[in-house]
Amino acid sequence: MSVQSLPSSLKETRTQGTVTFPCTVYRADASVSEIPRPFITKVHWHDAVEILHFIHGHFRVRVGMEEYDICQEAFCFVGSGKLHAIYSADGYLEEALLFSPYILESPGVDSAERDLIDPLRRGQLTLPLMIDESSPAFCQIRHEYQVCQAIFESRSRIQGDQHMLEDAASQLRVKAALMNILATLSETGLLGEPSGKEDPRLETLKKVLGYIRDHFSEKIYLSDLAQLMNMNEQYFCRFFRMAMGKTPLTYINETRIRQASVLLQSSELPVAQIAEDCGFCSPGHFITAFRKFTGTTPKRYRNQQRVHPASF
Repeated sequence: MSVQSLPSSLKETRTQGTVTFPCTVYRADASVSEIPRPFITKVHWHDAVEILHFIHGHFRVRVGMEEYDICQEAFCFVGSGKLHAIYSADGYLEEALLFSPYILESPGVDSAERDLIDPLRRGQLTLPLMIDESSPAFCQIRHEYQVCQAIFESRSRIQGDQHMLEDAASQLRVKAALMNILATLSETGLLGEPSGKEDPRLETLKKVLGYIRDHFSEKIYLSDLAQLMNMNEQYFCRFFRMAMGKTPLTYINETRIRQASVLLQSSELPVAQIAEDCGFCSPGHFITAFRKFTGTTPKRYRNQQRVHPASF
């Protein structure tokens, strides 16, 4: 294995909404599935700002190197470029609104553009990470957020999992609601300057995670991953666990299991072939790892998906 060229990162590359109005919504609702399924958003990052609305359920959220357990209604703001992941076992209801900060800019240079929107776009202002009912901003933010969701629900065109707003009035109302959220955060002192405390090693970690995604079907050596971060193996494993909340081997196996779940749903390949294609040394190792991660065997999972199709 060569580590001379860096792998692709975990940046989410798909367009959010439309090219001219990059803004969209998503929803994760456990009640729509007839059999219990976990909600898993893999570690990734994107240029868009994301507002996560945890409505009910128990969530484990990781943003950067911080991990949070959320058991009550709350909002999480994920800034551009931030590594983040979400997990909930069952009983969850969560919504997400993603938008490019560029949709808020104006050609004029008024105070809002100079002091809020432009600094936010440049990363010179930070959004609060978590807001719950104890915050004085919570009720107003929830109101404006629900305005956005209602517009997308009633006026958007749906293509796959994308909700696209194409009429001018709806776009204007969504922008106004987002502006109101930004104004509320500013009025309540919840916008701040970057602390400078984010670990610069997280940028390199993105390359390591991207490498795992690109090479999961091959044998992956810890020494090569450590080399990407210019660390020895012991220090790399310790840092990875601190940053990701799991060991490198667990993360690699989870990546392989997710790919295997796709193949089990979308192909008729034998289980042994899927095990090999996803980087497992033997079918037995694959079945053991699959059961540990999903709670079922590959064969049972494939049969369940034929009745109740879904994906990790």
